[in-house]
Amino acid sequence: MTQAKKLRIVAGVCIFFGLLTVLSALPALNGLYVLFADLVIWPATDTHRPLSAETRLTQAIMGGIFTGFGVIWWAAAGPLLEKAPQEVLRVLFLGATAWFMADSTGSVMAGAAANVPANFGFYLLFLWALKKV
Repeated sequence: MTQAKKLRIVAGVCIFFGLLTVLSALPALNGLYVLFADLVIWPATDTHRPLSAETRLTQAIMGGIFTGFGVIWWAAAGPLLEKAPQEVLRVLFLGATAWFMADSTGSVMAGAAANVPANFGFYLLFLWALKKV
């Protein structure tokens, strides 16, 4: 599998989860987020229902950022990768590592340490795509 194809797989996964997060900001689709929250915030309670406007705004912003992250990966897999492969892979690695560290640290601080293994799964996907073929 080519490096570009691996990067585009990661891009698609990021875009999918980013848009899913954005959609869960709609009150009618809050169940998506509530299910996720129940999985990563222990003990699972109903105290986060209904979702506040602030929480939905944060979902929209974070989903948008993760979607944008995916679009960056998609674009990086094109002509830029052919022109400067080392630099592209380094920038994507730095971005993925910064995301992993910030998201995981924030998850622990928010009492959602169970999100860290899911983050680690994403991070491993990123590292797989960045590994030279």
